[in-house]
Amino acid sequence: MAQTFLIGSCLVEVREPAAPAQRVLVLLPGWNYSRTAWCEKSSICTEALKRGYRLLLLEMGKSLYASQAFPETHPAWRRYPTLRTLLDSVFPFLVERRWLLPGKSYLLGLSTGGRGVVMILAHTGALFRAGAALSGDFDPHLDPRDRLLTGWYGPYSSRWDTVDNPLRLAARIESPLFLAHGVADPVVPYQHTQRLYQLLQREKPTLPCQLHLDPQGKHDFAFWEKYARQALNFFERYE
Repeated sequence: MAQTFLIGSCLVEVREPAAPAQRVLVLLPGWNYSRTAWCEKSSICTEALKRGYRLLLLEMGKSLYASQAFPETHPAWRRYPTLRTLLDSVFPFLVERRWLLPGKSYLLGLSTGGRGVVMILAHTGALFRAGAALSGDFDPHLDPRDRLLTGWYGPYSSRWDTVDNPLRLAARIESPLFLAHGVADPVVPYQHTQRLYQLLQREKPTLPCQLHLDPQGKHDFAFWEKYARQALNFFERYE
């Protein structure tokens, strides 16, 4: 059973398991991926429903999970949901209707959706029980020419270090975090995830955090499906 709702600028699809859901999985797509990409290109939705999760699929378009659109943001990208859309509109709406269950909900994101996991966890306290970020981009200084970052934040400047920097925000995270990245990823260097993990080990040593760096892993659904399944096992430790 599926229902779809437009909440602010974000289209949200709700899929229910066969039995009444006791936990929730929010699936975050990568940049310009459809909300249904997780379900169409992998078996993760089927597996999560089998495990009793309610699925929340978010249509994020070309969002970078930025706090807002800036004057320099590409005009065509300003219509996509931002982090503020999620925090102020989407999550409150879903909590009010009990589709999102505080303390019993989990985040799983790929690529920029992995970035979204960290950004969301840094702003939502204990709303989410745990999160998993696969192939995410977290260190804006690794590539000053990154076209997605310049498209949202403007040319490389101090803004990249002070606004929406996942590495600076990560110290706020209170929920267990599963991290995975392919060392052979040709799109997002694995050092993004490696640096995030090292920072968390230094600044949040008691936070449960698991890192997987796959020597053969690439930026594709073969990698994401493999580690999303491991992430679901990781979540089961924190029910």
